[in-house]
Amino acid sequence: MRIPTNQIYNQGLSAVLASQKKLMNVQNQLARETKILTPADDPVGKAQVIGLDDRIAQNEQFQRNATLLKNRLQRSDSIYSNITTTLDRARMLMVQAGNGVYDSQDRRALSEEFIGIRDEILGQMNSQDENGDYLFAGFQKQVEPFTRNPVTRAFEYNGDDGRNQAQLSPSLKVTSVEPGSETFQNVKANLTLKFQDSNNSVSGVQSRVVDRSQFDSFHNSQFMKTQAPENNTLQLSFDGTNITVNRLNVTGTPVVAGPIPYTPGEPFTFEGIEVQFNADLAAGDTVDLRLGEPTQNVLTTIDQFIDALRNDNIEPEYFQAELTNALENMDRAQQALSASRAQTGGRLNTLDAAFNNNMDLEISNREIRSKISDVDYSEAMTELTKQDVSLQAAQASFTRLTRLSLFDFIR
Repeated sequence: MRIPTNQIYNQGLSAVLASQKKLMNVQNQLARETKILTPADDPVGKAQVIGLDDRIAQNEQFQRNATLLKNRLQRSDSIYSNITTTLDRARMLMVQAGNGVYDSQDRRALSEEFIGIRDEILGQMNSQDENGDYLFAGFQKQVEPFTRNPVTRAFEYNGDDGRNQAQLSPSLKVTSVEPGSETFQNVKANLTLKFQDSNNSVSGVQSRVVDRSQFDSFHNSQFMKTQAPENNTLQLSFDGTNITVNRLNVTGTPVVAGPIPYTPGEPFTFEGIEVQFNADLAAGDTVDLRLGEPTQNVLTTIDQFIDALRNDNIEPEYFQAELTNALENMDRAQQALSASRAQTGGRLNTLDAAFNNNMDLEISNREIRSKISDVDYSEAMTELTKQDVSLQAAQASFTRLTRLSLFDFIR
């Protein structure tokens, strides 16, 4: 049978090119470290690998979220610890101030340390993270959360009640730092009255609760949360014989107590609270008192106690009332702080468990992906050697066949 020379060349070239293709395929598998170069190589395996790659990438994002959240929680826990230590020091000094031995000069000296404690705690409450975001401002991360109201002199919260959350798995979200409103601001306080203004020589008042249940009931009936704190005021009007108490900033300024007989120079008692004026009242004089907020910042508690320490004219029984209020408010503040710290510890435990679980899932996903797509180097090297030998054989046989000619037999 006659075989055309052209056919010999075509068949030989096809054999060489096929061997080269197989050799290149094995080389590419080794270079790219995968045995699935195209979806056509293993359609089912390629689909599984794409799904696993997505899960691995998602898992890596969860781990990054966990790392960022852990940094914030650990930073906040450290701040809670520092504030707790400082509040313990403040409470000890409060007890020390009430020992009955300190005179007004000693109390003034002690107030300087309380000022330092107040400012230190304020700095901690306004702490920022490495990005300059305020930790305790809720969603308002660029707003300084705690500032002092120049009118009421109370420390106010400027953030919101938002709680940022971090996704740590497809079904798990963990809350970040508690807003400052929960930990520091909305702490239940002993209800009180504070001097606001007068139309005479009265420069202030001293007050103390003599019947807590009666005054709390009165306060709750008069305090309006919809009004600004400075507008929750009462006015005491003296007509020369009696004092009448009116509620200001509401329609009609209604009478809420009195007329009650009053002797100038003596304490005035109404609705469970005793008020001592710093000057004698004359007929026609009025004094405005502000209803204390039902909740207050621990800084306000410290600041009010500083005022009591620096008041040289305060009577012992009124100072004792201020001390009692301060200690009780301080205890509630520490309880709120402890609750937030406990929540932080629980979240850190949840975070650690989620992080470890994600690590296990990542290892498992990578192992499955490796079994499906990763090249077996020993097998691939064997195949590479085999295809190299096959290529050399195809090239040698092609060279030999192209030398065949009828003239070789004639000679």
